[in-house]
Amino acid sequence: MIRTLRVVSRGLTNTHPALRRFWHPVALLTDVPDGKPLGITLLGERWLVARLGGELVGMHDRCPHRKVPLSAGRIVDDQVECAYHGYRFDATGRTTLIPTLEPDVPIPPKACVDTARITTGFGLVWMCLADDPLDDLIDDRPFLDPINDTFVAGPFTTPVSAGVLADNFLDSAHFPFLHAGTFGADDDGRPTLTVTRNGWRITQIDQQMVDGAHLDQAEPSTAVYTVAAPFVVELRLDRPGGSDFIWSFVCPADDGRSVWWMVHAYPLGGDAEQIDAACALQTQVGIEDLWMLEQMEDPTVPLDIRAEVHTKADLGCLEYRRMLIDIAALTATVPA
Repeated sequence: MIRTLRVVSRGLTNTHPALRRFWHPVALLTDVPDGKPLGITLLGERWLVARLGGELVGMHDRCPHRKVPLSAGRIVDDQVECAYHGYRFDATGRTTLIPTLEPDVPIPPKACVDTARITTGFGLVWMCLADDPLDDLIDDRPFLDPINDTFVAGPFTTPVSAGVLADNFLDSAHFPFLHAGTFGADDDGRPTLTVTRNGWRITQIDQQMVDGAHLDQAEPSTAVYTVAAPFVVELRLDRPGGSDFIWSFVCPADDGRSVWWMVHAYPLGGDAEQIDAACALQTQVGIEDLWMLEQMEDPTVPLDIRAEVHTKADLGCLEYRRMLIDIAALTATVPA
């Protein structure tokens, strides 16, 4: 009799509570307007980003009065004003004005709004929903280096989970199959990987043969991937003519939606035509990836490594799964 082992797949969802302890990209910095809050969704919760007093502020997108979204309001005197009844909130979430109250009547203590930690990097706004992030943002000095021209492919909004999008970006074995028409036709799809992990960071090194809109032909490249928990992947391509950087950043909006940006820093000498061509190519690469990933029956990364088949070409992706398992195990330590 043949006995089969049935492994039940349980994936890491975009709203797993342990994800509150990490930084997540939520918007392009240029998308945050002056004079009005920007509403976003992170980990299944509604938040807003606003410019108050020259600083970015993250605030729960719900007025404590009638629970309407504060992002429907406006900025007045460096405070968020609710569009429904005119309540105003300062950068700490404290209510400073309730128009229906007489000046000598104290504001109820419950009339306040939760705030979130916020920072910027790579031209994006980042938010953490806990007071004690478990890791810092990945180094953005290559993005800020004046030798590099920067551009963004995306955002792509997709039902694919943030973990699958990060895993796909780390996977270097699918290039000659899924991306034969863009950059991967000359690669053999047989990566020989060196993979190490240090805390919440994974490093994967591979030799690749990749093409690009800014290259005359495919060139051999040393591909150095750095994964930063939970859903950040940096790819540095060291070529004879220089180094290109590509970052994959994913916002886990909710369990049915992720927002994905690919940020690039290439030394293109300010050539607008090359920048536009490179951006168009990378946008097409994203479309090719999503064409495949959005056909998955369950677009989450299983938290049981026995749920999938792995080969030596998957060493980095396998280590990434172990990292996600470690993140999921943090649930018991996440502050209430």
